[in-house]
Amino acid sequence: MEAKCNCAYYPTVVVPGIGNCRAYEVDKEGNRLRMAWPPDIDKEAAKKLKNSLVLPGLRMFILRRDSGFSKKAGKAVAEVLDIMASTPEGKYKHNVQVETFDGSVAECTEEEKGFIYRMLPLKPLAELIGEDHLFYFSFVAIGNTAETAERLREYIKTVKEKTGHDKVNIAAVSLGATITSAYLDKYAADGDVNRVVGVVPAFDGSAVVSDILKGNIAYEDYEILFNELLGRKTAEKIIKAVKLLPKNVLKKFIEAVIAAVVETVILNSTTMWGIVPAAEYKALSDKYLSGSEQNKIKEEADRWCRVRSDFPALVKKARDNGTGIFVLCGYNRPLFKAVNSSTLHSDMVVHSASASLGAHFAPLGESFPSDYRQQNLHCTDPAHNHINEQRDADASVGAAPDTTWFWRDMEHEQAAENEHLLTLMKLLLADDSIKDVFQREEFPQFNIFKK
Repeated sequence: MEAKCNCAYYPTVVVPGIGNCRAYEVDKEGNRLRMAWPPDIDKEAAKKLKNSLVLPGLRMFILRRDSGFSKKAGKAVAEVLDIMASTPEGKYKHNVQVETFDGSVAECTEEEKGFIYRMLPLKPLAELIGEDHLFYFSFVAIGNTAETAERLREYIKTVKEKTGHDKVNIAAVSLGATITSAYLDKYAADGDVNRVVGVVPAFDGSAVVSDILKGNIAYEDYEILFNELLGRKTAEKIIKAVKLLPKNVLKKFIEAVIAAVVETVILNSTTMWGIVPAAEYKALSDKYLSGSEQNKIKEEADRWCRVRSDFPALVKKARDNGTGIFVLCGYNRPLFKAVNSSTLHSDMVVHSASASLGAHFAPLGESFPSDYRQQNLHCTDPAHNHINEQRDADASVGAAPDTTWFWRDMEHEQAAENEHLLTLMKLLLADDSIKDVFQREEFPQFNIFKK
């Protein structure tokens, strides 16, 4: 190991969100062939998709009924999405390689820096701790959680060697929180992590995913749904064709596309299963993972579900090994319109109970009954108040009530423009001066986001 760094800042490892990394199919020499993640239909695939649907589409339009069109469309979409598929052993079906940044941001090319800073607003943090102390860990949602957690462990070891520090901080953004949870479950005893700061984190996945798997969908908002499932570029190409469909065919077509996504992208990816909230996991895994050929996937997915089912135990494990847990999340927004879980507090992408490690919320638009008192399940001091002024959020039920901050009316993507949140994130990652929500008046536990 290099000589110990004498600076005041632990290096920060960013574990980013679902769309913040890229992966490609590569040949044996490592040359990139096509984009695997985020989803994107290239010209050749789009042409193939169009050609395969010309005849069944023509028949459907002439007869003004489905006539097998949706089934053929689902099969065609599955073929296009096959680049993202995994085997029942949880391995990529194709030779997919994640684009990685093995050095610090200071060691990245200008193009790589540009990509990282476009993905997440990290420049203020980099200016404070130095780009040589900022690292970007890449993974994609179509991967295997156990393998990703192992890669993160090796990455942290490399960061320690490069910087001379004995610990790192982790900024866990959105889906990055599920990977960070898996890492802590397996490797908290390594003692390598000083702090985890979850930013709009999906610690318990998203109810959006469980609604989609359950078919709890508002079909009239299919454009939003396709954007979420397929990525904007791919969705735009399919939506153009969808707008031409007769209404009596549209629902079957959407169901066929969803089935293709589940079968091709979700079914054999343990990271995708990690986005299914723990409370919904058993019923959905019984439905989709009941075959003997999926035993390995289910065994792994079961493990990560157990982690998500007991966040107090995970937080305790982390803290017992010297790791502080801090959370920055939004609430008081509905999930996006394409799903029907309309009473859950969320930031439109992640439901707030997930982001806050289990805080309790009244139904959206309502308040707790007048006789409701905070539950104090995990408070270090029951005298502390953890209920907000509007009396619709009780942080005392969450696994980290003293270190969880909330922004009312903040949408998921708006975290990137919330200067108040970004300043707090920077301070939490730069040093250990802020210990809890009671220490600094300018950072109360409950805040209101203003554009």
